[in-house]
Amino acid sequence: MRNAAALPEGEINLTHHLTSIIASIVKHSPSLAHIDVGKVLVCIGSNRSGRRGGLYGKLIPLRFENGTEIVRYRGRYYTLPAISHNGADCLYIIYFYMPRFFDLPWNEKLRVIFHELYHISPRFDGDIRRMGAVKTAHGHSKKHFDSLYADELKAFSDYIRVTPAMNLLDMNTGALYRRYRKVTGVRMKSPKPVLLDHK
Repeated sequence: MRNAAALPEGEINLTHHLTSIIASIVKHSPSLAHIDVGKVLVCIGSNRSGRRGGLYGKLIPLRFENGTEIVRYRGRYYTLPAISHNGADCLYIIYFYMPRFFDLPWNEKLRVIFHELYHISPRFDGDIRRMGAVKTAHGHSKKHFDSLYADELKAFSDYIRVTPAMNLLDMNTGALYRRYRKVTGVRMKSPKPVLLDHK
């Protein structure tokens, strides 16, 4: 017979807990201080762990280049749908994929979170941080891109290791479902550009 301490707890909302970790990262990391966490929606996606090239995380900007809301492409005009959460208009969505992201070691989870946050434009205008004219997202090297926040990642890793947030970061997918009867989080399809008036 299982003792009471081993019984599953009620519910964990992954969106809430990951957003809290992101807020702590922003607070402690000068290069990410421009981020308004209230306008960043954390979503949980699904991705089979064995699939080749599967994602751990992904940032979706909700504006086009330089924060513009409308773009012209092949003579037609497009916009992105408005997304709001907790009464705030969102400028970014970050997806973390289950089970791949949650099966990473805790320090690799943090690396993925930092990587996606660093893609956010320093202007926080809904656009990405543009690293080059050709290879826009990462510039000439993903390794160089990752090096730009390496010191802050290390400092935050040292900080968070002694906080309650480690309870989540230390758990893989299996542990989450063993500990909680219900594992929830915001889920939505990645928003796609919407065609405006044909005129």
